[in-house]
Amino acid sequence: MNIWIFQTGEPLHLDAGNPRPMRAINLANSLVDRGHSVTIWSSSFHHQEKRHRGFINERIAINEHLEIRLIHSPGYRKNISFSRLYDHFILAVNLNKELKCHVGIPDIAFIGYPPIECAFVFAMWLRKKNIPYILDVKDQWPTILTQRFPKYIRFLGRLALFPYYWMSKKTMLYSAGISAMSSGFVDWSLEFSNRSKSDFDFIAPLTSPMVSLTSFEEDLAMSWWSEKGVYSNNCFRIMFVGSFSRAFDFNTIFNAASILSAKDICCEFILCGDGELSFYLRNRAKKYNNVKVIEWVDQAKIITLSSISSAFIAPYINSSDFIISIPNKVIDALKLGLPLLSSLRGEVGVMIERDKVGFSYCDSNSLSNCIESLVKDDELQKNLSINALSVFKSRFEYNNVYNSLVDHLESIAIKD
Repeated sequence: MNIWIFQTGEPLHLDAGNPRPMRAINLANSLVDRGHSVTIWSSSFHHQEKRHRGFINERIAINEHLEIRLIHSPGYRKNISFSRLYDHFILAVNLNKELKCHVGIPDIAFIGYPPIECAFVFAMWLRKKNIPYILDVKDQWPTILTQRFPKYIRFLGRLALFPYYWMSKKTMLYSAGISAMSSGFVDWSLEFSNRSKSDFDFIAPLTSPMVSLTSFEEDLAMSWWSEKGVYSNNCFRIMFVGSFSRAFDFNTIFNAASILSAKDICCEFILCGDGELSFYLRNRAKKYNNVKVIEWVDQAKIITLSSISSAFIAPYINSSDFIISIPNKVIDALKLGLPLLSSLRGEVGVMIERDKVGFSYCDSNSLSNCIESLVKDDELQKNLSINALSVFKSRFEYNNVYNSLVDHLESIAIKD
């Protein structure tokens, strides 16, 4: 079959280095492995690195079965900004122009949501051509935008964002099915759009494939960590890998580090990433001897760091979108076989309690107590690690998730 994927804000096959594969790369690879032809439509602007990819409205052939179409957009510096909304608007305008003059149609499409405007443009074009599509919902836009307004003027926010609400509901209503990382997100989409549940609704966790390192890659990465002052020793080490953004609560980590230091407990936090809070975190870490802030790291460095770490922390803010989701950082912890420390309530909190894969915490005192329990009980740490890897293999294993998603897309296209 010929399948189109629309996805922005993610790494692509043409990006330099060794980017972490997300939905676009993983689904495209699985479809190509199954023998399908795939076209990825995306933005020329690289969301993670806040730069343009250097291609404008170009078709890039990755191999004989995979092509990438990049659509120009102006870009933005901050994730939460009017310039990002403007970027999405221009991207949608340019996407509409490209679709109007494009020759050929897919058998089925997979649309990443948000951005709202682009998903709407793509959905309406497909509907006119009578082509089914799955809408992959990753965020609670536009409701998450109005929640940033003070409560007493939120109705004004909803009024101002009425076009976004209208476009979102239409895009969801016309889809053959909703896919999302968790059941909570599927349920939210159905309720928000007043859409009946479909047999084609699907839960596809944001998992990624296991990566094996050669001895050379492992030695090189371990040497790099040694240069950063992170050694293979008996110190209890807690790792974080992700964006340094306001989606995470890092203050609780620093406060817990102070408490643990005062108790003379050998423990250190290794925070790896980049983002708007980078400067603040690096400056603050200078005052702590048990917190290290490292730049963005690749897969080899993540894997080797996990081999000398004892736990993984996912300090998400308890916003409504995270409460109903199982974010990729949580799945990363399970995949690495590390006990999970998380402040999230909702689906993640339930999983931690039910499957015994780590600890939930609510503040710096409870976080430090959880860590102290792990430091003093090797058997507890070992059991949580075993449980974490077991849950990953049973619910989040990459091949199972994406083979099921490909089966799902095939069945919709055949039925249509």
